[in-house]
Amino acid sequence: MGRFLGQHFLKDLNIRDKIIAAAQLTDKDRILEIGPGKGVLTEQLLQRSEAVTAIELDSSLAQALRALPKLNLIEGDILGLDLTEILQGSEQQPALPRSWKVVANLPYYITSPILEKLLCSSGDYLDYIVVMIQKEVAERLASIAQRQTSSLSYFVNYYASVEYLFTVKPGCFAPPPKVDSAVVRLTMRRQPPVSAPPPALFKVIRTAFQERRKTLRRSLLKLPGPITSYQWGTIWQQADIDPQRRPETLSLEEFSNLTEAIIQQAERN
Repeated sequence: MGRFLGQHFLKDLNIRDKIIAAAQLTDKDRILEIGPGKGVLTEQLLQRSEAVTAIELDSSLAQALRALPKLNLIEGDILGLDLTEILQGSEQQPALPRSWKVVANLPYYITSPILEKLLCSSGDYLDYIVVMIQKEVAERLASIAQRQTSSLSYFVNYYASVEYLFTVKPGCFAPPPKVDSAVVRLTMRRQPPVSAPPPALFKVIRTAFQERRKTLRRSLLKLPGPITSYQWGTIWQQADIDPQRRPETLSLEEFSNLTEAIIQQAERN
């Protein structure tokens, strides 16, 4: 079942210890583990932190994990759960802001939606996110304004600073995946890094990357709204961006400037 769900179980204890070290745990931390699998990470997390909540979809794996003392196990699909409700704690023991850390070996096939859910719906409670993901995705997250940059890169970097920590080879898992993995650490930002409002900013970025081989001038024509060619000229000038550039060449700040110029022009119409 675990393999069907895209899980590759970590078996290398040296890699396990490196992940634990990267999380910089204290006995006051609350830990959220996603997809604990056979509990290789879980047992160490229980020893080093105040409380561990694990979310496991596979019922057979969940049954075995119930034997671990002090583990708060939630059987279900993380994408269908209310994370805010889980992380905010109880009336008797409410969670403080930045009191949680996520430590997990994420299933590759749902890495992006899991990260999006963590960052959007529960960011106020999180301090660090330390996760093992596909190496290609890790490289993408750690890069802005580079060839491998994607819209996900900007989304994640808006909410957190990203560190690519180390590569993990397929032989460290059972069964071994067909690709290299990597561990990244996301440190949640206390303040937004740019001034553009997130919904508008991410809409501009996603639209630009829908056809990333095209120039910004051509790809952003798909943005809704009555902006004329002449007004686009004003937008490019105000944002100080060459419309012949491609989206992966822009910094997050440049996308923010562009978004704000688009908003201001739309308000004049």
